[in-house]
Parts: sequence; structure tokens; C-alpha cells
Amino acid sequence: MPDDLARPADTLTMSLFHAALRRDLERAVILLENPGALSPRRSRRLGRHLLWLTGNLRWHHEGEDHYLWPLLLERDPDGSAVLDAMKAEHDAIDEPLLRLEFHARGLVAGRTGPSEALTALNALIKPLTEHLAHEEGEGMAIASRVLSHREWKEFEQRAWIDGFTAAQSVRFLAWMADGVEWQEPVRRRAGLPAPLYWTVVKPLSLIARVPGPSVWAGTPAARIKSRMAPA
Repeated sequence: MPDDLARPADTLTMSLFHAALRRDLERAVILLENPGALSPRRSRRLGRHLLWLTGNLRWHHEGEDHYLWPLLLERDPDGSAVLDAMKAEHDAIDEPLLRLEFHARGLVAGRTGPSEALTALNALIKPLTEHLAHEEGEGMAIASRVLSHREWKEFEQRAWIDGFTAAQSVRFLAWMADGVEWQEPVRRRAGLPAPLYWTVVKPLSLIARVPGPSVWAGTPAARIKSRMAPA
């Protein structure tokens, strides 16, 4: 759209992704703190979901490290301290991320108990959530200041979207929409036409409560919604 060249980057998709991460980390803690809710089948599904989640987090961070931070540094050399901190925080997250992946595979294989997986998950949550808040505050402030919205969308396409199959994209979008409360300002920023919102996006926002498709269905974790940082 022509106005995408004139307006600053709107990093709503970053906020949605971060909110989905926080939501699923909180949901996973609820399940792991209540082993009675974890049948062997649900435990395996939780392990697989955590592996899918960490894989997407790695993909997300690699896209930032290889494409976004260098672009922002080129546009705003004075932002180097913030951008260096973003990369350092990614590095610090890597070790607890590896531990969680190890125990998530253990859940799938039946060799890791809920308490071990919970310890690994809690070790990741603190540095990750602190990083997400820092990125939403200072990192995205730089992006909105130095990039147009068209440039932001081009970055997203190159770093995160290219190479995904249609099925992979649908799964990711369904995951990101799950539990989102689409207030009117958010709907406008997302550019969601009313028919698309009511027939597709709104149902996807309730998927955690649907028996079968969701690892969370039928547990207290299904009630946890995505909470985005204030715009």
C-alpha cells in the first residue's frame, strides 16, 4: 500500500508473537505444576509443542540477528548500545533454551518428569520475558523511528516468512491468534476486515478451548489469554 512508505513501522506482529510466547509459557507452567492433569499422551503432546515453540523462537531470534539488528544499526548508529544488548540477551537465552529442549524431548520420550521440565522452563522464563520487554520498549522504538512500515513488512517476509509452506503458515497464525482479545484498535492496526475477523480470526482466538486440537483443552491453562504490552 502506498501509505506504507509514508508511515512508521508498526511492530504489532512482534507484540503478537511475544504475547503468544508468554501465554504458552504460562500455560505450560500450569500443566507442569499440576502433574495430575498430565496423562502420558498429554505429556508427550506438551513436549512436542514446547519443541515447536522453541524452534520458532530460534527462527525468530535468528531473523533479528541476521537481518533486523544490522539494518537498524545502519540507520541509527547511535542505537548501538541497545542493539548490542539485544544480541547479548539472545546469547544469554541460548543455554536455558537448550536445557528446555532437552527436557521437552524427554517428555516426548517418557524419560523426563514434570518437575524436571518445570525447572528447565522456569530457568528460561525470567531471562526471556525480561528480553521481550526490553525489545518491545527500546528495540522496537528504534525500528518505528527509522523504518517505514513497508520496510518492516519486507524485513518480516525475508527473515521469517519466506520458505514456509501454506500449512506451516496457517499453523503459526492459528497459534499466534489463540487467546488474543481483538480490541478495535488492534483490529484496525492488523488491517482485519470484519468478515475475515468473524469467520476466521475470532474462531482461531478460541482454539485452546476446543477439545482435540489443543494440548491445553480441558485444563485451567486453556483460560490463559495473550496479553500484549501497551502500544
